[in-house]
Amino acid sequence: MKHITNLGRKHFLLDENIDQFFNSIPIPSYVWQKTKNELILIAYNKAALKLTNGKIKDLIHEKASVIHIDRPDIIEAINKCFREKKSISEKLEYHMKTTGEKVYNSLEIHHLPPDLIFVYIQDITQWKLAEEKLKNSEEMYKLLFEKSPIPIAITDFNGVIIDFNKASEQQFGYLKKDFYGKRHLDLGLYSQDLIPMFKERLSQLVQGESIKPIEFEINKKDGTKSWIYNQISLVNIGGENLIQNFIMDITERKNFEKKFQHKLENEKFVSTISSRLIRNLDIDRAVSNSLLEMGIFIGAARAYILLFNEEDSLEFYIQEWCVEGIDPQLINLTTIRKNRFPWIFDLGKQNEMILVRNLSEIPKEATKTREELEKLNIKSLLAFPITINKESYGYIGFDNINNISEWEESDFDIFKTTSEIIGNALERKWAEETLKGSHQLLAGVINSLTEAIYLVDNNFNVVWANNVAKQLFGSRITGLKCFRIFAHRGKSCNECLAVETFKDGKIHEKEKIFTDINGKKKNYWCTASVAGFNIEGERELAILILRDITENKKMEESLIASENNLKLLNKSLMGKIEERTKELKGAEETYRKILNDLDVGFYKGEFKGKLLMHNDYINTILGFDKSTSLIGIQSSQVFNDLNVQKRYYDGLLEKGYISNFEAQITNSKGEIITVQFNSHLIRDHEGNPKEVEGTVVKIIKET
Repeated sequence: MKHITNLGRKHFLLDENIDQFFNSIPIPSYVWQKTKNELILIAYNKAALKLTNGKIKDLIHEKASVIHIDRPDIIEAINKCFREKKSISEKLEYHMKTTGEKVYNSLEIHHLPPDLIFVYIQDITQWKLAEEKLKNSEEMYKLLFEKSPIPIAITDFNGVIIDFNKASEQQFGYLKKDFYGKRHLDLGLYSQDLIPMFKERLSQLVQGESIKPIEFEINKKDGTKSWIYNQISLVNIGGENLIQNFIMDITERKNFEKKFQHKLENEKFVSTISSRLIRNLDIDRAVSNSLLEMGIFIGAARAYILLFNEEDSLEFYIQEWCVEGIDPQLINLTTIRKNRFPWIFDLGKQNEMILVRNLSEIPKEATKTREELEKLNIKSLLAFPITINKESYGYIGFDNINNISEWEESDFDIFKTTSEIIGNALERKWAEETLKGSHQLLAGVINSLTEAIYLVDNNFNVVWANNVAKQLFGSRITGLKCFRIFAHRGKSCNECLAVETFKDGKIHEKEKIFTDINGKKKNYWCTASVAGFNIEGERELAILILRDITENKKMEESLIASENNLKLLNKSLMGKIEERTKELKGAEETYRKILNDLDVGFYKGEFKGKLLMHNDYINTILGFDKSTSLIGIQSSQVFNDLNVQKRYYDGLLEKGYISNFEAQITNSKGEIITVQFNSHLIRDHEGNPKEVEGTVVKIIKET
């Protein structure tokens, strides 16, 4: 059996019952896929396997032009369905080449976007022959009518039910006596919207026009609904023209098509979100758009992402409003603490999904959580854990505020998948931010070193060099051979340290003489070590560090020549040190003077901690004497409003800076004044907030 999941499409966790539905259809069914130039058979059900005595399995992935080489009418019908993108129902007459026997087939062809065609083929030869014979034999007709496994109903032109067979009773759940003599249009079997169409079909039949079969939904006696396939025709019984209705239950096929279409829509939905989060550089925006689409898809009023913070509380990372036509009602909270929602937090620590269809479903031990949800006017709640490396980071949540949600469990798997995709995107974002900070720090450290540093591959090509190396040996040394750049040679150097490092993987050091860009030879202490490996694990990069020891060499020679020269040199060096110290001290004083001359306050302090540095204007703003040091005061003593203070720090954490942030503070005289902050966040090498640096100005409110 070729399963329906072999359609060449990526599938997720939504198709466990697809095979069962497809194989339960009693009509031989086939799935074709449209390629550029051909139709390819890609699946079939058990009824088709039985009909062909198993031979159909040998034709899987075969072209329609080969399988139906003698049936151009079938090929044309399938192509027509694909071209017109609508369902086709036809009855085809065919003469068997081997016996000359006339055979009738009923074709139901349906298009499933973008490129699938479902074909249901049923042999209706006996039905057709019986229909022809019935024209000549009322007695035979009555026998076939009653014994037919297909539901058949006879009505007059006013819709009054004259008769229907046992199969019809089983189909509708009513006995013949319940309907006999009544108009079927008045019995509530189907939607009133269908009645105009029924009347139109009757009119066409009377006028001798060809009537195609239709499909519609009916209401059965037990309250369930069922899809039927209906074909009508004229029949003469006892000299009276009546209408004959052939009825076939196609509920299983409809359910299968619906589930399969839903599966394709779900896969497309996941694929869209996955593609957006993979290719989008603005991950926050991509996550926000995806969250909004998820909320609309599942029919939620609100959608949001909650992440655990350092205090083990949940903070809102993103909130999106989903319902159209109603004013947004975003949750007016910044932090959700465990003491308010203990039940939710317990589930969160276990990485479990949270599903509350109705607040009455919440267990008695979670009364506190139910009370808090009632305060927020939340009627239903659904949340999926965000897990990174098996650790809980928070939740993607949905809720409804106006009604109780009828969320389908069949959609939960798709949302678990999208939650994992969003979790991976957030992990990538955080990793990139950390890596970016690490790269910036590493680049700053390397470029601040005074030694020349460069990387060479195992073909002696310079693949990277720091600024010092470029200043000494040329700005365009990348891509050139190291022996040409540093030794001005045409081949590799004798006792090359890079070669030795590539051989044994150890650190090698040696004094070398290299020629700089000006042709001047200098002595360098050269250190080489392994810096990178290829995918086979072979050493392919070596890092070399050159420390200029030319002056040291001269100094050594001078020391050997004369102790007096050493003393003079020491004295000279001490003088230079003192001079440099004075220069540094002067520079520091100048820098401090510049800061103190500013007409804005400048400060630097720990993140949510102590003040580390400030200029005189800070004293002026706060009403202190300039000689008073404020170093060591806590930042929490500055803001009057703790909510304003929290927004200030949240803004720094989110963007890395705060611009034109207004707040009220109290000066030393007890006066409340308004100030404006412009600050930026300084993170440590691990990406954690460390310090805050910025300016403060006092805002004079006009009266």
